[in-house]
Amino acid sequence: MILAENLLSEDHRKEKKMNDKYRLIDAADLHEFASNHELKNRDWYNNQYHLSAFSGLVNDPNGLVFFKGKYYIFMQNCPFSPEHKNKSWLLYTTTDFINYIYEGIAITPSFEGDRHGVFSGSAYVHKNELYFYYTGNIKIGTEGDRTSFTIKAKIDLENKTVSKKVLFETDKTRYTGHFRDPIIFEKNNRFYMLNGAQNLDLKGTINFASTSNLENDDWKFFKDEDFDISKRLDNYMLECPNYLNIENTEIIFLSVEQKVPFAKGGHHVWYLTGNFDNKMNFNETGTIRKIDQGLDYYAPQVFNNVEGRKITMAWLGNSQSDTKATNTNNWSNQLTIPREVSLKDNHLYQMPIVELEKLRSANITQQKTIEYKNGLIEVDLINTEKEFTIEFLNDKKEKLKLFYKNHMFGFDRSKCTYKDATSLPNIYEFAIEQISNLKILVDRSSMEIFINDGQETMTIKFFLKKHNQVKTSLTVKDAFQLEPIQIVYNNILFDNQQEGAN
Repeated sequence: MILAENLLSEDHRKEKKMNDKYRLIDAADLHEFASNHELKNRDWYNNQYHLSAFSGLVNDPNGLVFFKGKYYIFMQNCPFSPEHKNKSWLLYTTTDFINYIYEGIAITPSFEGDRHGVFSGSAYVHKNELYFYYTGNIKIGTEGDRTSFTIKAKIDLENKTVSKKVLFETDKTRYTGHFRDPIIFEKNNRFYMLNGAQNLDLKGTINFASTSNLENDDWKFFKDEDFDISKRLDNYMLECPNYLNIENTEIIFLSVEQKVPFAKGGHHVWYLTGNFDNKMNFNETGTIRKIDQGLDYYAPQVFNNVEGRKITMAWLGNSQSDTKATNTNNWSNQLTIPREVSLKDNHLYQMPIVELEKLRSANITQQKTIEYKNGLIEVDLINTEKEFTIEFLNDKKEKLKLFYKNHMFGFDRSKCTYKDATSLPNIYEFAIEQISNLKILVDRSSMEIFINDGQETMTIKFFLKKHNQVKTSLTVKDAFQLEPIQIVYNNILFDNQQEGAN
């Protein structure tokens, strides 16, 4: 096996020892990752049906794609730390979203184009070939300056190899070094690439490039577009763009960074519905909306090539949140469950994919108080009240409370086991005129709430040790004991090579 650091100069190999934040990894580190994995498995907060890292931190999902009978789920991963340090892409594959294979760390910093981090990107299938596009992060000096490269990769899953090719470097006469997260889609016999960016006025924008031939990599920039976000949301960065088409309505996802305190929702994901014309101007047909109303949801991606379905997954976390609850066990964060999305009157609806029903092991429906095991439950509630509360408790009477009052729905984490008013604001709420039903999926330290058949969702990270009971005055339609997903782990580091390098 060729070690990732062997592709770098001697000076940059020394950087591994000198600067832990940009530490490079090689096969010798796999023993450390295995030890971290054991610590994680012993942590009660370790979620049982939400995907997370084998070791260390995860954040954005990347490269979601269906290819040759398998779903590929990449995510950014710092395997040696629970903090945001040098990023790689780990890989899970599955055929059914119940049984997974952890394939290992696939794309990792390995050459001059990505030595300070493999940032986010996407996958695209063309002529039965699978391509990946991502951002290589490069820091310059010690004053915070940076640049980035947009890189194309091909992955050989059988032989555990990655081949990389630099497409272009950020144009720093037009942008700061913040230019990242490429996604690809096809329209009118052309291929388009969108990148999130920050212009020299320190405002967010989306860069558009196109080509008629995906194989020759001849990308031409032709415009920047912020979709009038700056007129509606004061921001300094638009990142992690995504695109999907549902019944001929085109939808754009934008993760918007604002200079707003986390407790007031400074980093949310918004979506626009409409259609691009022949000049790729976007004509909106609906109002701008948040995809998820919680604080712990960011950077969603889409399985865009699954016939008859659109499935999304997101980071169940946020870059403004830096909770330390699991750091001593060398892991942090997870992805959301897979959600199937649909469109009704320009409004995006989301529900858990039907495959997750296979996690149900017993019907435990009971009114008022429901007891469950292992921190895992799915509960469906019917509401006819103007105000209500739902409490999740442990034997110490610590609790997480959900509430609906004065047409505001929200949560109260102030009586959880672990509290952090900065990274886990105690109370957060949003306006909703009426609630008729709720589906709530609860894991050890994550909760996803689907309101009015998916009209709105709220994603919550919480730390309530050994919770085992839910109390509510609402009508319990169904409650199910859930079981963990099954994962086969391969603690492997793929060989990464730059195309054409010796």
